Formats: sequence, structure tokens, C-alpha cells
Amino acid sequence: MVQESFKATVIPQPGPARDFRGLDQLAWLMDRAIRIPGTRITVGLDALLGLLPVGGDFLTGLIQSAIVLLALYRYPVPRAVAARMAANVLLDTALGAIPIVGDVFDVFFKANTRNVKLLQQLQDDRNRQRETTTWRSVAYLVFLAMALITMLVMLLVGFITMVTWLLHRLY
Repeated sequence: MVQESFKATVIPQPGPARDFRGLDQLAWLMDRAIRIPGTRITVGLDALLGLLPVGGDFLTGLIQSAIVLLALYRYPVPRAVAARMAANVLLDTALGAIPIVGDVFDVFFKANTRNVKLLQQLQDDRNRQRETTTWRSVAYLVFLAMALITMLVMLLVGFITMVTWLLHRLY
């Protein structure tokens, strides 16, 4: 019994708190910098640049990708969380490219803010010595893949229908 008191006890200490202030400021600028008067809705450069035809969504996609790459470089992130962050950017960029619908989507989705929250949640889990759950990330990625495939199928069906209609009209 006395020997047990001399056993080495390792008390896990939380790692140093990560400061996400810089990334949070970039997310704020891209997603929530401007409040629409008379509402609680905020927009950022992502929604504003997305209004520019073609190049706006490409530019915001590059900026969002750079933010994710910076986060992955600076902070140790599990693959499932990294994939979820990349999926947020992909979804925001792909749907943001659709005229009008994509612009409305950009106002409400806020991919950069979601990605910073993922990093903060990961840090909180690590500080509490909880294992980071990957089932939410996997479920999200499966849902996202199904949604993107459905969208592509709908676009393909629409394209084929339009071409068929044009061909019947011409001949």
C-alpha cells in the first residue's frame, strides 16, 4: 500500500492556449464586417466580392483557401477537421458561384467563421482532455458530398433538357 503512494502520477496538463485572434479577425473581415442597417444580418468581403461576375467568387475562394492553409500550417489539426474546413470553403465557393442564389448563400453561410469555430472547438476539446469526435465531421462530409452530387446531377439534367428543347425547336 505504501508503494502505491510512490507511483509516478501523470496529471495531463492542457497545452498552451492557442490564440486565434488573427484568424478570427480575417474571418470577421470576410464574413461579418458590415451590418445591414435595420437588421441583424452582417456581411463581409466574401459576400461583396461574390457580387462580381466570375472573378469575385474565384477571388474569395482563393482567400478562404489561404486562410485554411494558414490555419493548417499554424495549428495541429486532425485530418477529419481539416477536411471539414476544406469542405466549408468548397461549398461556399461552389454555391457562391451560382448567380443570385449564391449571393444569398454567401450572406448566411460564413465559411471562414465556421472554420475558426472548428479550430476553437478543437482547442476546447484538447484543453478538456476529450477526444475530438470525428463522427460529426464524417457525417458532414457525407452530407456535403451527397448535396454536391445532387446539385451536379440537377445541373446536368437541366443542361440536357435545355439542349433537347433547343434541338427540337430548331428541327
